[in-house]
Amino acid sequence: MALIKQTFKSLTKKEKWVSLFLLVVFCFSGAQLFTDIDNPTTGMSQETVYSEGVVGEIIHINPIFTEFNDVDADISSLVFSGLVRYNAQSGEFEEDIATHTLSEDKLTYTFTLKNDVKWHDGEDMTAEDLYFTFAEVIQSPDFNNPVLKSNFEGVVVELVNTREISFTLNSPNTFFFSALTMGVLPQHILAEVPVSELDTHEFNRQPIGSGPYLVAAPYEFGSEGETSVTLLRNELYYEEAPTIETLRFIAYPSYEALLDKRSEWNGAARLRAQQLELLSEEDLVSYQYELPQYTALFLNTDSPNLDQNSERLGVSKAINKQDILDAIGYKVPIDTPLLELDQGEWIHQYDPEEAQGALFDAGWELDEETNLRMDEDGEAYELRLIRRDFSGANDQQEETTLITAELVKAQLAEVGVSVVIESYSINELSEVIKTRDYDILLYGQSLGYNLDVFSYWHSSQATETGLNLSNYQNAKADFHIETIRSSFDSTEHEESLQELANIISEDVPAVFLYTPSYYYLLDTKITGFDFEKLLRPLDRFSNIDLWILN
Repeated sequence: MALIKQTFKSLTKKEKWVSLFLLVVFCFSGAQLFTDIDNPTTGMSQETVYSEGVVGEIIHINPIFTEFNDVDADISSLVFSGLVRYNAQSGEFEEDIATHTLSEDKLTYTFTLKNDVKWHDGEDMTAEDLYFTFAEVIQSPDFNNPVLKSNFEGVVVELVNTREISFTLNSPNTFFFSALTMGVLPQHILAEVPVSELDTHEFNRQPIGSGPYLVAAPYEFGSEGETSVTLLRNELYYEEAPTIETLRFIAYPSYEALLDKRSEWNGAARLRAQQLELLSEEDLVSYQYELPQYTALFLNTDSPNLDQNSERLGVSKAINKQDILDAIGYKVPIDTPLLELDQGEWIHQYDPEEAQGALFDAGWELDEETNLRMDEDGEAYELRLIRRDFSGANDQQEETTLITAELVKAQLAEVGVSVVIESYSINELSEVIKTRDYDILLYGQSLGYNLDVFSYWHSSQATETGLNLSNYQNAKADFHIETIRSSFDSTEHEESLQELANIISEDVPAVFLYTPSYYYLLDTKITGFDFEKLLRPLDRFSNIDLWILN
């Protein structure tokens, strides 16, 4: 005992807090072994534990690496808190850990931390943590998340004092406030970690955040390919703590595994209609929702085979979206990336005769013997369609993507266009996208909270590190994209949306296909939730403090 006392006295204040935190977790875990005997599958009492099944893999419980992994985003939203949060009940963005003011010129946002915001290890959060997150990490040249990076490009971040921080923009941006929903990182834990190594750091397995729940232990790998993590209610949370004490997330490698392990979860996220047909549980309720995202055929406007507007129009008119929707079980067609608009007004109607005419106008004549289009030199019109290979990562997404690609190939063959399909793993695809080494890219994009299309369609983003996947460049389009961003006038905003939709429709830089419909399953024992205004899957937890497990 004397040795223990002597050791504890030698620790720094931070080390003492971390030691106490780990001791509490250890004691709680030990108590669970003796008290949670109601559920032999999880070893936890169903009276205090909510378990959710998802398909995918837990990789980074870290808010700066969640754009491409919904499972990570779900968990991180509960572990971390941001300057701003989205309220799925009201559909509004509101202050979270800080209050704010906006300067008269709409350029400078100043945030002041609220009182008693603490990290899970007991340390006080300060403005230094905010500056570290936004200036030293996200704006670092070594940070490799292009989506977050673009949100803060050109923004001047200044540390005002230990409680305040300011963000000054080059021009007004109506979407900037919503970009600050991202969780804040602890400087006292990560300051010495090189930014280039953050994505592989052990912090991603058992992070320290400031959200309503804390990570009890590093996430685990199961024998059947699943990953799982247990979250405990954060008793230091600056607002009222949730009533549900423990959340458990189990990420299964496939939907089949998720359905097979029905006894392990109370809720399941991001299911498709096909999975619902395989469940006949009377104790589950399903909720349908669509998210601000779309899948499209991005037409490389720099490709010699697609640099003419008539070529792209021919491809567009040859695609029968309804056949694709029927084949994959989706319901909502998309024909403009401006999801605020009524999609029905912008649908490019399938018309093979118009497709034939447009391709002929582009110089591609149909050879009646081969049924292939040829140029004046006798070269066949062939397009390379690139897609991601989801095999082993998401079997259902693989099936959806494969069916879509094959149908596109068959439909274009009907008008004499030969298509070669190439599939790449996520890492390989990233390199292909950087070099824009494709004619057509079958890919999905999410607009997130603000429906801002700047990163995806502004000319400045048609670079190796940008997300303008069609290399689309149009000065008039840029003007309206910038106006939509900068104008706080609703009438001007709406007019620019309409004009931009017209320009994109005429230029045909992509064939917009569909937005997926999802279903969320929840045990009838859960009450207090609200799923009416989801913008991202993680929004289902925006009112977790009101959930009750009966």
